[in-house]
Amino acid sequence: MTIHPMSLVDHAWLRMDNPANLIVVNSVVWTDEPIDADVIRSLLTARMVDHFPRFKQHPDAAHGLHRRGHWVDDPDFDLDRHVLEVTLDPPGDTAALQRYVGDQMHIPLDPTHPLWQVHLVSGYNGGSAVLFRIHHAVADGMALARVLLSLTDDRPDVGFADPVDDSHGQGLLARLGVVVNEGVDTLRHPSRVVGFGAAAVRDAARLAHIADLPVKTPSVLNAPVGLPKVVSWSRPLPLDVIKAIGSDAGCTVNDVMLAALAGAFRAYLIGRGEEPGDVPVLVPVDLRPPDQPLPRELGNEFGFFFVSLLAGIADPRERLLATHRHTEELKSSPEALVTIGVLAGMGAVPSPLEDFSVAFFVSKVSGLVTNVPGPRQPVYIAGQKVAGVIGWVPRGGDLTFGAAIFSYDGTVTVGMASDAGAIPDPHTLVAAFEAELEAMAGQPV
Repeated sequence: MTIHPMSLVDHAWLRMDNPANLIVVNSVVWTDEPIDADVIRSLLTARMVDHFPRFKQHPDAAHGLHRRGHWVDDPDFDLDRHVLEVTLDPPGDTAALQRYVGDQMHIPLDPTHPLWQVHLVSGYNGGSAVLFRIHHAVADGMALARVLLSLTDDRPDVGFADPVDDSHGQGLLARLGVVVNEGVDTLRHPSRVVGFGAAAVRDAARLAHIADLPVKTPSVLNAPVGLPKVVSWSRPLPLDVIKAIGSDAGCTVNDVMLAALAGAFRAYLIGRGEEPGDVPVLVPVDLRPPDQPLPRELGNEFGFFFVSLLAGIADPRERLLATHRHTEELKSSPEALVTIGVLAGMGAVPSPLEDFSVAFFVSKVSGLVTNVPGPRQPVYIAGQKVAGVIGWVPRGGDLTFGAAIFSYDGTVTVGMASDAGAIPDPHTLVAAFEAELEAMAGQPV
């Protein structure tokens, strides 16, 4: 049996699973024309399974107090165990696909085999959809976005080849000029991390700031987590309109998206009979140098920012400008490095201490927000043009929602995934987001 080391951060994510909130990244790609199942299987084999060893390895979790888990080659690896072919229930529309994706989110992956599945969904609006489910211990959402994009080509007739690396999988604030590369090398090597939160000593003041953040207040957004899960996503929204909103206010596209999301939560909370206030969220930030290829071992190399969605501000322009000031403050913050250090520390301590740490930090936020900038031009998967992409990183602890933003081919798609007990109607939030953008633009979008 060949074993492979598991980083402390990967080990932390492996142990973070709980039945109500699985630590699984879920992404869905759809095409207007049907995808051939044999072609997609060959593509997965050539560009994913054979290229990245983790997709043929299963985890062996830690036992005892002073040992972390490792990866083990699966002697019984079988592609058919991981690639499922399904047909969408009639009428095969977007609502049917959203129900299917939501229904899969609470189903755990088999830990005795590699922690991933790909669902080939036929019968979707005359075309196909592909649902990717991959455990966070294998890699973070930004890395997995790059894996997914390595399955695509820029022409329909391109043959199979080695994956072409790209730098699309950056976090929401990574493009705001956050300087995080210095010192990350220490965090990539578990042997250099000693004790709980060792990397956090790089900026004890920032860690103290995080620890001092207030606990989230009672709200429909903070209901107890449970099952089932529900998802919804928007129509493709024109990126040029979003850029124009930001340019007019001297703000970035990311500022516009955060401010519009805050406005959507404001409308949603008012509709649920609540006085709207700020909605605290975690925002992942990729710590990999964008010009370097993904390591074959994948893994997790990202941190978090604690961000407030300023839903308490009624005026859209005032909210946008305040959001800009908030993100500007975070640009030079070492918060992402501090949080990955904390994650490494979680992976080094016994499981009960990790559970306590997770509960402590997520007690300060209601959900997650991710933004992945995708290809600027159309791409093809298995010879068919990709019509849309959306995906969600998992929500640990008692977080009830995840908002996802994916840009592709001059458009932006916004998706919501939530606990049905907290946000049973994520389509309402998506519609509110679209309405907020229209109000900010002063025209239909």
